[in-house]
Amino acid sequence: MATVNTTVTISSSDLTTDVISLSVLSTLLSATQGGITRQKIVGTAAGSAVIIADEDLYTAGAKVWCYNPSTATSGEKVYISFDSTSGSVVLSGGDWALFPWSAAGSGTPADLEAWSETTNNVLEFGIFN
Repeated sequence: MATVNTTVTISSSDLTTDVISLSVLSTLLSATQGGITRQKIVGTAAGSAVIIADEDLYTAGAKVWCYNPSTATSGEKVYISFDSTSGSVVLSGGDWALFPWSAAGSGTPADLEAWSETTNNVLEFGIFN
């Protein structure tokens, strides 16, 4: 088993009248599977989405990290879906997300799928369970 630490830090001294300083650490002490990979997303609509993770291979509480490494300012969004029909997470170029996934543990499990605005966008993602 491996330990996976995730830290998110948000800080600003001039966004509001108060200084913002927030740091959250989450530790998975018993990650037994996972890793980070890159995949070309060839589908350009929900109906042609690529399965990036099979819900049968993970259990409730899996943590998913996704990153769109594109530097384009438009036209290269990546959509990630939990229900095969709508983009639940939308990542523009340079955007990332870290979220828990219920995987096979939810009442209505679904694979994680992705599609993009243009063919062959790259998605980096990692799932830790």
